[in-house]
Formats: sequence, C-alpha cells, structure tokens
Amino acid sequence: MSTPPAQFGGEEHFAATPERLYAQLTDLDAMMKTVPDLVSAERVDERSMRAVVRPGFSFLRGTLKLVISLTDTQPPSAAAMTIAAQGIGVSMRVVSHLQIAGAGTGSKLTWDAQLAEVKGLAAALSPSLIKAAADQVIRHAWTQVRKQLGE
Repeated sequence: MSTPPAQFGGEEHFAATPERLYAQLTDLDAMMKTVPDLVSAERVDERSMRAVVRPGFSFLRGTLKLVISLTDTQPPSAAAMTIAAQGIGVSMRVVSHLQIAGAGTGSKLTWDAQLAEVKGLAAALSPSLIKAAADQVIRHAWTQVRKQLGE
C-alpha cells in the first residue's frame, strides 16, 4: 500500500555566504550533526551516509535506517539528495532540492522536498499527520544548521 506524494518546501535566510552555506549543506559529516533523533551514523562514501534514528513520534516507534545520498551537486548554488528510510513495516523515500543565491551579505536558500514513496504502516497515516511530523523535523534541521554556522 502506498500513499500519493506529499510536497514540502520553503525559503530560509542565512548570514553565511552562498559558498559557506553550500559547503555546510553538502558536507555529510556536518549533516550527521543535524539529523534529529540520531542513534548512529557513518559515511558510506563521499556522496552517501547511513544513519539510524529513533523518531519520537507516537505513530512511529522503533528505529528507522536511513541512507542519505547526494544525487546532484552544482557548487555553490544547487544540490539534490535522496533519503531512503526503512523500519519495521515502514518504507519511505524523500527527494529534496536546494537552490542557494546571494542575498545582501548572506544567502537565500530555496528548498523543496517530495515524499516520493511511502509504504507499509505509514501509508495509512493522514497526510496532515505526516506533514506535521515533517515540519517538526525540518525546523529542527534548520536550527542545527544555523548553530553549526554560528548564527
């Protein structure tokens, strides 16, 4: 059973230059520090990492195994990545795109993400519940990126 794709997106502003922001967002070692509820993480190669997370959502208990892969990089202005997640009775795939442009002395990040595939028990969840959970994870990630940039 699978649900139709869900779309997310937004715009964030950072004090960092586009080059510095791009480097931060595409550095897998730095990315490991932004993943919420992280249990463990390891680099697979220069473009991908594996992680285990224990989400704190009432509808999703246990652990999820993630594979995060940079699929396209165009320094310092664009990047794309996929996140594949698997757990007991759950499978998801997210595709995300980042666009970075200068904005004054800082940067403007325009991003979008699509929940391209949801299978198993999570497919029965309401889209509003999935969106609320995703919004919480995304807000946490941007907060962590800002901390790493010293903002």
